[in-house]
Amino acid sequence: MSRKQSVRSRPGKKAELERKRDERTARRAMANERKNRAAENSDAEEFVSFANQLQVLGLRVREVPGDGNCLFRALGDQIEGHSRNHLRHRHETVEYMIKHRDDFEPFVEDDVPFDRHVANLAKSGTFAGNDAIVAFARNNQVNVVIHQLNNPLWHIRGSDKADSRELHIAYRYGEHYDSVRRINDNAEMPANLQTEMLSKDKANQRSRQKKPSVSDDRSELHDDAVQKVRNATGCADIPLILQSLEAESYDIDSAIHSILQIEELRLIDNDNYQDCAADASNCPYSSGSLHSNEYGESDCLGQEQKENSNLDVTERWTGNADPGLAEGASVDARSTTQEHKASKEQQKLSNKQRKDQQRQQKKKRQEERHRQKVQESRGKVAQNNRQEAEAENSQVTMVKAFEALNI
Repeated sequence: MSRKQSVRSRPGKKAELERKRDERTARRAMANERKNRAAENSDAEEFVSFANQLQVLGLRVREVPGDGNCLFRALGDQIEGHSRNHLRHRHETVEYMIKHRDDFEPFVEDDVPFDRHVANLAKSGTFAGNDAIVAFARNNQVNVVIHQLNNPLWHIRGSDKADSRELHIAYRYGEHYDSVRRINDNAEMPANLQTEMLSKDKANQRSRQKKPSVSDDRSELHDDAVQKVRNATGCADIPLILQSLEAESYDIDSAIHSILQIEELRLIDNDNYQDCAADASNCPYSSGSLHSNEYGESDCLGQEQKENSNLDVTERWTGNADPGLAEGASVDARSTTQEHKASKEQQKLSNKQRKDQQRQQKKKRQEERHRQKVQESRGKVAQNNRQEAEAENSQVTMVKAFEALNI
């Protein structure tokens, strides 16, 4: 490697080392933070209460390390699905504040000069506040929604568009930000949450509506399970699918395996029936074979009668003039008959071997088809699961709220 190439590769290696060092620091900070919070009962109680508050909305907290970068880590998790690019988000936010100095300089606290404030804010580990949230929202043209314990939602608007993207973060303990995700959302994908404002009249009207019964919920679950099994196996026999699901306690994977085994048995029975139908012409007990056998025996008898008649003609033609000649002719005729029978038995034996070989080949083809079908079904199940997970993560989850403060 030349000197120029080594110089060019150094910045990339340096950035990678810094990123790894930053991740190690973040893990240590999160571990220390959890230890400290476990020792304080008030913080633990607040965490449980806040978790219950979010759970009512179908949400949960995805924790990020409290290393001074928590705000940009939480925002990065919302917009990208991970928090590894928090330094880039910090620098972009600081650059936006410098370009729009007139909008942010009047709000710098503690009489700190603006240049010193943004210089400190650009350093990793410096706590960022509301001015950084506003700058981030405007720079990325998104709306930031802040969840707090026993407080209405705060909406920090970075765009006036009606369909603007929303980033949901949690502010806890008076000093820490976390990311807010949908319950059971563990993917490294954008959160895709959207606020739905409800009026109290609308909420009361919904509460008066009839709640769905347990039987309706069960029927929906049953229909969903039937559809998944049907898509995976291609089976259109709904009663068979329901029977398999009930036998497997509605375990979809087990029901799919059971349906495939039943389909395999049906396929094997069908192939055996076709083999029997195909071999009926050669079966010695079938009517067709009896018919052909009768013709075969008549041919053999005709041949023997023909040979015997030839012998009689020979004997009549030769008379008693030359007995040796007549005896030689009869020996030739018998040898010809024996050769004919031997060739016929050999032909029967070769036909039997050929049929056995065909059965073996057919069995191998059946096993290969079954193996391919099982692999395809497993691939379809995995693909359907991936598509369902991607669909769940890509669709926007509505977060219902009664009150919100727009900033």
